[in-house]
Amino acid sequence: MRKKKNYLLAGVMTAVLTAANSITVMAAAEVPAFEIPPSSAESGQAAGIAGAVEAGSNPSAEDSSSESGAAEGSSSVAGAGSGAAAESSSPVVGAGSGAMAESSSPVVGAGSGTSAGGSSPVIGAGMAANASGGIGPGIAGSQKVPGGQELTGLENVVPGRIDYFSEPVNNPTVAVAEKYSYESMVSDLEKLKSRYGSRLQVNVIGTSLDGRNLYEAVLGNPNAGKHILIHAGIHAREYMTPLLVMKQLEYGLEFYDRGSFDGQPLSTILQQVAVHFVPMVNPDGIALSQFGLEAIRSEELRQGILQCYASDTALGRTSAALDRYLIYWKANGRGVDLNQNFPANWERLSSELGPSYANCRGTEPLSEPETQALANLVNSRKWSATVSYHSMGNIIYWDYEGNRVRQASGELTALIEASTGYRASGSSGHGGFKDWTQIKEDPIPGVTIETGSVACPLPISEFIDIWNRNKMVWALVARYAMEH
Repeated sequence: MRKKKNYLLAGVMTAVLTAANSITVMAAAEVPAFEIPPSSAESGQAAGIAGAVEAGSNPSAEDSSSESGAAEGSSSVAGAGSGAAAESSSPVVGAGSGAMAESSSPVVGAGSGTSAGGSSPVIGAGMAANASGGIGPGIAGSQKVPGGQELTGLENVVPGRIDYFSEPVNNPTVAVAEKYSYESMVSDLEKLKSRYGSRLQVNVIGTSLDGRNLYEAVLGNPNAGKHILIHAGIHAREYMTPLLVMKQLEYGLEFYDRGSFDGQPLSTILQQVAVHFVPMVNPDGIALSQFGLEAIRSEELRQGILQCYASDTALGRTSAALDRYLIYWKANGRGVDLNQNFPANWERLSSELGPSYANCRGTEPLSEPETQALANLVNSRKWSATVSYHSMGNIIYWDYEGNRVRQASGELTALIEASTGYRASGSSGHGGFKDWTQIKEDPIPGVTIETGSVACPLPISEFIDIWNRNKMVWALVARYAMEH
């Protein structure tokens, strides 16, 4: 029987969690953001951010992703009045408004997430509540004192173990980069497998239209009783999300045997829950957005992309030059929006738009090899939860019409909202992965997490804040699965 927990978030800056088997007092904290540099093109900036991530530091500044923040449609690729439409699971209020729609969660409540300035409760069992200081639950963290001297004051949650989130990975494999490419991911998976051995299982679950493998990386006991699925990179221009989940994977591997989360050894959690990462669902689209038409190997696909450009130009969906148009590409290699290609009221999506840089639903549900691979993986076993990473908006989409796992999705959302400082909202689009998994036979609780506060592709300056808010999400979801 599933252990039931009731989570209550009250107010913006304070929170209390009551659970049947938990003796916890929750702390509330303001989540600092960081100063966004004026330019992010230089490799030196990526190196500096990588150092900050591994050192657990967090520059601070103002979060710009309030309810009136920029929508993805603010990119110049969109033609007059068209806008780049929100994710199929990411409604935007009003044409061109850029304000995200909100709905009431049974456990979160309308508008109870973050305030416009980025303030939010940060909750975890016994945590000192500093979501952005590189410190995990149960430790006091480090503090800067006048003169720049750092006071650490770290205290292990479990005797003999370090807290998973308080230490850097020595000589990290996954390097923070402005354009984390498919080739980098493949190389990193090979190196992580070599470095960590049986702690990591790497599988190929399909092949993209342009011949790139679709990888599944399994952290933990593959024969565990519980399984969670985390995927990223389903939209081409959102290529910071594969970097995020690859860093999550690396940290989980590094601290598998000597780390803890929320008072429990990671090894205990990972013995009972296997975490399946699909880091890059849309490698063709990502290659196209990052490196242009030359990155596509197939001449047939290249010609199809040029036809998309001609059609979008004729329809007034873009007035940009080809190279700039491709930067904002969202679809797969033949112009189908993969997150509008799942059987979640797919027939209610517009059939008038053909292949395009964004928002084409495809010829039928699961018409694309990438969505077929993800659907086959979902149907291969029973899952406890799913997490879909997207960009942008600093928001969690958790509900959908016909959601058959509404309570569990709401509980999961409450925990993630409190940990990340992102606010919660329902979904109004159709054809999305999360929406399908919530309404299908044998439904799965899940969330879509939209990271970042500016239009995609996100600049590398966004990564520190995204990492500090999301670095422990996989462990939080795994622990939730273990307890339910």
